[in-house]
Amino acid sequence: MQTVTLVGAGIVNLITALDLVRHGYDVAVYERAPDPRAGADWTAYGCTRGGGDGRMFTLTEADSYHNRSWHADGTSNGLLNRPISDHGWLVAKAGSLTEAERRWADAFHGVPPELAQTYNDDIFAVNREAGELWTALIDAEPALFGTDTGYTDGVLRVFTEDDYFRWHVARNERVGATRRVLTPGRIAAGYPALEAACSDGTIAGGIEVVGFTVNVHRFVTRLVDLLEPEVRFHWNTEVARIRWASPGVAAGLELASGDLVSGGHCVLSPGAYGNDLLRGTASYERIQGMLGVWFTVPNVEPRLEHSLKIARKGHRAEETNVTLATAADGEPVLVCGSGYGWTGLHPGNIDLAELDVLYDSLEDTIRRFFPATHAAARDAGTFATSRRLCVRPWTASCLGVFERLATTTGGRLIVTGGHNTGGFAQSPAIAEAVRAALEGREHSMHVRYAPTR
Repeated sequence: MQTVTLVGAGIVNLITALDLVRHGYDVAVYERAPDPRAGADWTAYGCTRGGGDGRMFTLTEADSYHNRSWHADGTSNGLLNRPISDHGWLVAKAGSLTEAERRWADAFHGVPPELAQTYNDDIFAVNREAGELWTALIDAEPALFGTDTGYTDGVLRVFTEDDYFRWHVARNERVGATRRVLTPGRIAAGYPALEAACSDGTIAGGIEVVGFTVNVHRFVTRLVDLLEPEVRFHWNTEVARIRWASPGVAAGLELASGDLVSGGHCVLSPGAYGNDLLRGTASYERIQGMLGVWFTVPNVEPRLEHSLKIARKGHRAEETNVTLATAADGEPVLVCGSGYGWTGLHPGNIDLAELDVLYDSLEDTIRRFFPATHAAARDAGTFATSRRLCVRPWTASCLGVFERLATTTGGRLIVTGGHNTGGFAQSPAIAEAVRAALEGREHSMHVRYAPTR
């Protein structure tokens, strides 16, 4: 049982593949999209390769979002039932939601504060484990973490609202993430690119935190290059369904061509695009899409030298990640991603007018925090040419999914996914949990992320 078939070549399964081959497993990967090195149009890919070229690790990634769905008295504000233009998260077309999607929204709105905090603590525990594993991976595979993959140590969090800033100071100190807490004056002195936003009162304070960023498209290219001698990749090959021998026992994986892949273990990580593949599992209909939007803009003088997280409480682009990168022509750029747009079970179910509201909101954040960058991007037409989106796999609990099933040959069929904004951040811990399951060992994620929890 040393053979493992991975379905999906997003960042979670690629890191899992790396872990498995380093521990002696024979690995094959099936992916419906083209080879990420092939230069296909971004719309041909899933979340990892299809969105903006930036990902972050911090100890507070993927925190529970339930507190945004409550009024002050603890009642639901219907966040998923209101369109983005009404400060909600609904981007799916009006009147298109199915009964399964409405149940998912009700489950999201129905998580009480005490349970949401428990879920959040569990997510942060996974992040802590992942942080230790990232450190080990950086030491073991230095070729993945160089200037060519955009690796940058440290992340600055900035906030526009005093109370929210103080709340995050306490949260980051509680989890051991804080390196320095900064006043606007110290931010302006240490980060000249943010001087204008500090001097006009936009920034209330900041926190330098433990973490790093990479340019995920380049990171994946290097990772696939590293894996290719040891992993059999099947690009442009769709796995259509699980062929069941009996409930809970898989006979194999059926390709869209009709061929059957069987024997050994199977790990399914289909992102937001694989609900049909999960039919017959407890994870079916539990993973739905949450859209985010991206711009890539010039990093003008005075240049930003560290990646950022921008928090604008109550804004439609409430949280924006700004990742340092380099364009194909060698010029420094900023990869900016933001927004929450619930698509339901169908990633392509997008109201384009609501999508435009998200793009406008992200552009407004760039204008407020980087006025010179905004002017340069506007004059060059960059806001039109660099538009990208990705649809992230979410669950109503905000926990990930980890499901273990049997195969007829005595192996395991495992489902992973639904990590909301934390797939990249948590991927080494997910890989460790997969290998533990294959080896018959227990891992805390098996319980924390059980799909029926």
